[in-house]
Amino acid sequence: MFFKKPLNVCFKGFLLFIMKKINYILFIIVIANKLFGQTNLVPNYSFEAYDTCPGTTINSITYSPPWFSSTNSIANYFNSCTNGVWGVPSNWEGHQYARTGSAYAGIGTYAPGTYWRDYLQVKLISKLVLNKQYCVEFFVSLMDTQTVACNNIGLYLSDTAITGASGSVLNFIPQISNDNIVNPLTDKIGWTKVSGTFTANGAENYITIGNFFNDANSDTIFVDGGCCDASGYYIDDVSVQCCDCDTTQQIASNYEVPNAFSPNNDGHNDVFQLQGWKNVTKFTIIIYDRWGEKVFESNDPEIGWDGIYKGKLMEPGVYVYYISATVISGEKIIKKGNISLIR
Repeated sequence: MFFKKPLNVCFKGFLLFIMKKINYILFIIVIANKLFGQTNLVPNYSFEAYDTCPGTTINSITYSPPWFSSTNSIANYFNSCTNGVWGVPSNWEGHQYARTGSAYAGIGTYAPGTYWRDYLQVKLISKLVLNKQYCVEFFVSLMDTQTVACNNIGLYLSDTAITGASGSVLNFIPQISNDNIVNPLTDKIGWTKVSGTFTANGAENYITIGNFFNDANSDTIFVDGGCCDASGYYIDDVSVQCCDCDTTQQIASNYEVPNAFSPNNDGHNDVFQLQGWKNVTKFTIIIYDRWGEKVFESNDPEIGWDGIYKGKLMEPGVYVYYISATVISGEKIIKKGNISLIR
């Protein structure tokens, strides 16, 4: 005999089916984020963090660490924490709201006859990974006081910090730029994105933003309004993200572990010591002998193992380490491997 199920039972079954589908979708999203999630390698990318509210000092970008000027020229910092000449949205260069948050940087990019240039520079959270492709972007807005728009603002990725004389042109070819006169950077109200992709050589560790061309090779266009025969821009939301890699692996590749040490008191390599792990927020290292007994543990990356366990020197051989750490950008690093104790 055929019996119909009560309506509430059918409805509950339908809800259960929907919940299962939702959970499945959420599961796929979580997995996708873990596999393909991107991390911005630019610290303080929106200039929101600062240690000093800008006041009367020019070249104030150092108030928003770790940003600095690579030519020690006038790279400025604007923040709503103050009013007047260094405020947001109103300041001595014009009136512009931040693209995000309440702060941005400002640089000069063109001044005819003077070759004056300002540059923003910062060290990335970690080095780029060999042969990986990176999506790079930043946003610019022409200052109200300027009568010239410059279409050569670019971003240069380098292995080390680059420097130059105050106000000089840095003679490098930026990998990311907006140098097309058909699309001039004339917007004084909104923000224009400058973006591109870059394949890493595996050593890039710094980015520098500015105009890397002299006056003769700079594409410029006059704009209405303003008082100064020059070109200057606000900069906000700088981003360098790996387009095709697991960011956890990307970050982890910058944290190295030695594979051997020799605690024989000769003053050379006597301690199993980690280098470059100081900027982690959480840390644990455990070392086991070949029978699985724990011989060393520490929650401080600056404390190394001297090869002693329970007051005795351990025998030469291969030991196993396990490291769990969380870096300042939030990624968790797990490393496992072997360490050889040599005497």
